[in-house]
Amino acid sequence: MNNAELYHRYNIITKRDALQCLEEYEKRIKWKKGEITVIDIGSGDGSVTMNILKKIIPNNCEKLVGCDISEAMVQYANDHYANDHTSFMVLDIERDLPNELRGNFDHAFSFYVLNWIQHQEVAFRNIHDLLSEGGECFLVFLGHMPMFDVYRTLSRSTRWKLWMKDVERFISPYHDCQEPEKKVKQLMTSIGFTSVEVECLQKTFVYPNLDALKGTVKAVIPFQIPKDLDEDFLLDYIKVLQDMHIIDNASSNVDGSIKATFNYRLIVAKGRK
Repeated sequence: MNNAELYHRYNIITKRDALQCLEEYEKRIKWKKGEITVIDIGSGDGSVTMNILKKIIPNNCEKLVGCDISEAMVQYANDHYANDHTSFMVLDIERDLPNELRGNFDHAFSFYVLNWIQHQEVAFRNIHDLLSEGGECFLVFLGHMPMFDVYRTLSRSTRWKLWMKDVERFISPYHDCQEPEKKVKQLMTSIGFTSVEVECLQKTFVYPNLDALKGTVKAVIPFQIPKDLDEDFLLDYIKVLQDMHIIDNASSNVDGSIKATFNYRLIVAKGRK
C-alpha cells in the first residue's frame, strides 16, 4: 500500500465512487460562508483530492490539506499536486492529533479510509476534533466487500497464513454488519456530531480485464508478501474469486479479458460539529 505510482494507476474504484458520491450528495453539503479550510483524510497519492474533490470545493477555500499515514503517498502527492493553497502531510487518524490541527478545518472529507481502521471511535472522535464549530464532515467507506472474504480465505491457507496472521486488522469493521448505517449513526451521535445522516449504498464494479484486477489488488494489498511470491499470490487470489463466482469462468480468456463483478456495500456518512 506504499507504492504510490501503482496506486495512482489502479485506484479506479476509489476514484469512481468518490466522484459518484460527491455528484449525488454535493447539494446536501452545507459550505461555510467566508474563507474556508478543507482536509481530505487518507488522501493517498493526492489524485482524488485534486482531480475530484477540489472541483466541487467553492472558490472561497483558503487552504486544502491532504493527509495520509503513508510517507511515500504524501511525498508523491506533494511532488505532483502541492501548490500555494494545497499541501499534503503525514497523519494517522487513528492516533493522537497534533494540537495545532484541532478545530482547524471547516470541512473534512474521507474516501475509502475508515474501512481500514479498527479503532472506529478514535478515528471519528479525531475527525470531530479536526472540525471547527459548525464544521461538517463527509465520509465514504466500505462496509461489506468480497475482497475481505478473499483475505480471510487466503489467510487460512498453509502457503499464505505466515504473512496474513493479522488479517482481521485489515477487514472493515462493518464487513459482517447487517445494518452498518445504524451502527455508524449511533457512534457519531454519541461522539457529539449533529445533523447526522448515514446511508448504506449497494454498489457494483466490473473489472474490464485481468491486468486491471491484478493491478488493483497489488496497489491495495496490506500484507508484506515477499516480492518473489507476488505473482503466485495473485494467482491464488484470482482462484478464490473464481470459486466465489466473482470471476465468470466462462468469460475468462487467455488474452486477459474477464468479467470480474464485485457487489459490495458503501457507507456514506455526513455530520456537523
